[in-house]
Amino acid sequence: MAGGGDHIWFNGKFLESEEANVNLMTHALHYGTGIFEGIRAYASDRGNAIFRLDDHLKRFFKSAKIYRMDIEYDFDEMRQAIIDTVRKNGNRECYIRPLAFYANTVLGIYPRNPVIGVAIMTTKLDLYLGKKDGVRAKVSPWRKIDGSELPSLAKGTGQYANSFLATHDARMDGYDEAILLDTQGYLAEGPGENVFIVRDGKVFTPSLDSSVLGGITRDTVIELLGESNPVVEKRISLSELISADEAFFAGTAAEIAPILEIGGYRLDSAEDNSISLAVRKEYFDAVRGRGNTRDHWLTLV
Repeated sequence: MAGGGDHIWFNGKFLESEEANVNLMTHALHYGTGIFEGIRAYASDRGNAIFRLDDHLKRFFKSAKIYRMDIEYDFDEMRQAIIDTVRKNGNRECYIRPLAFYANTVLGIYPRNPVIGVAIMTTKLDLYLGKKDGVRAKVSPWRKIDGSELPSLAKGTGQYANSFLATHDARMDGYDEAILLDTQGYLAEGPGENVFIVRDGKVFTPSLDSSVLGGITRDTVIELLGESNPVVEKRISLSELISADEAFFAGTAAEIAPILEIGGYRLDSAEDNSISLAVRKEYFDAVRGRGNTRDHWLTLV
């Protein structure tokens, strides 16, 4: 992420970005006790619009509940604060990061008398994976943390150490992104994206019992394909993954990214008439308000 907003909404007020600081003793810095969302705003055909804001905020508050955070701002207050932050920073297209964290400044795993800090930031984010036509991925030696060990349906900051290690390994080996398997050896997800595969014209994605995040973009793809090519949610073996005709990542930051290769196994994800490219086109039509078919997903700023 490069560039970004000059102002950060921090605990109910706007600060210059360099003024929004935390104590080095902050609990979340030592123990990973934070939750967050990744949201995008796009220049739509009807003006600047935040994509699926309400759905992201619902998940944000569900993550807070799992991490036992009592956020003093309610849904409507957070919603307005996000809109105000995008406006104040003059962002037409941006990535939006709401963050809540344990702000206690006494060391110790259990934060007595919890103090919760809340911030909202915006930043410029172009191609998150750096490639327009598609990406090369490898299966990571690191397994996705099981949902019985850390809550896979929450976006907890500490959980992304798993993603960091997988990404670092993939980049060191010259790949653009990693693919993680679950603890049973079935396909899970990317470090920050869900994964879909295409076999014989049918689309599949790991079911939630594969310890994957219930991604907003994942849900968007499932709805976009709808009845024309209903997505099958199931456990997907490694053999099914590497023998797929196509595969693509789906995530707010990554958007829809066709996967061209998985550890030396080539796929047809970026070929003309591929389902991956068709889904990507539908996705960008939706986030930019083209076709007027899903206005309920857009919050105009």
